[in-house]
Amino acid sequence: MIHLNNAGSPYEIGRQHGASCPGAVRLACEAWMRVAPIEMPRAEEGLRLVKERLGRFFPECLEEVQGIADGSGQTLDRILVLNCPDAMIGRASGTPSCSCIGFVDSEHGPLIGKTADWQVEHAQDLTTWQHYRPRRGEGYRFIHYGGAGTWWSEGGLNEAGLGMVLNGLPGAGLSPDSVPTLPLARGVLQHCASVRDAIEWLARYDVMYLGFNLMLADRNGDLACVEVVPGAQGVQRPDGDRLVHTNHCLVPETQAVDLGEERLADYGYPGLMENSEARYRNLLKRVPEAPRTLESMEALLRDRSDSGAVSQRGEQGMHTVYAMIVAPARGRLRGAEGFPPDVPFVEYTV
Repeated sequence: MIHLNNAGSPYEIGRQHGASCPGAVRLACEAWMRVAPIEMPRAEEGLRLVKERLGRFFPECLEEVQGIADGSGQTLDRILVLNCPDAMIGRASGTPSCSCIGFVDSEHGPLIGKTADWQVEHAQDLTTWQHYRPRRGEGYRFIHYGGAGTWWSEGGLNEAGLGMVLNGLPGAGLSPDSVPTLPLARGVLQHCASVRDAIEWLARYDVMYLGFNLMLADRNGDLACVEVVPGAQGVQRPDGDRLVHTNHCLVPETQAVDLGEERLADYGYPGLMENSEARYRNLLKRVPEAPRTLESMEALLRDRSDSGAVSQRGEQGMHTVYAMIVAPARGRLRGAEGFPPDVPFVEYTV
């Protein structure tokens, strides 16, 4: 696990990031390219699209990846391909295929937790923890987990007391005003103070080619999932005192977006939907009976059931590379920085 502590303008934060781990950034570019091989004519078209959309909607992200490129010795185009491969190949690919669990209440207030499932080579050398400190007036400080060379955020906690964990969803499509997906996941931590703020902020945007579910909790006890796919969004509230999510849509608004079998086959890799549904069934069986404690959440994230294992070791090509638990009311983020059954959870505050 690479640990980053970056502050300043978007460009300065990116340059510090790239200079801190140039070898990992280079390795990440090579490894993710093998997941989604990209032909240069398509890449050039996608690069123009990404630069235009980021320039319109998220210019700070364009500045940050320029900093990562300069700090690591890579080209801007190479870092953009790493961050937005879907726009380069015109379909979803290699998205986070994770499991998320939420407790409405515990001895630590609301808890949200997730595993991070990747299918990339050398994943253990590419994962990152980051303390992100923007300039005054440019958003909240936050701590989060992601990947070398990227603006990804698979989950984290900001100084306002908003916590987020992410899992990927199938998606397809491109509208004239849609944006690359992953700046939105990081954006809720930088720009939103509560679950309500995050729901309203996400509603401003449509996404291109892939989707995600954000499980959100705040220090006031609010808990929700927001499913975001191209052309649709929907909010899910707790089922009693809990929420469970994997990698298929659960709310009517997003289920109504017809992807078609051919497009679903293009998403991720073979077996993802079957794998997602098995994990979901396993969690629906285990979570209702689980004590509402940190220790119980850790045990759920380390689950190695014969069917629907939450911590995955090769099932349908998936490998769990870390896990995290966010306790926003306590200002704490706990992470298992490796395969969760094999490593302890360590704690950070923001």
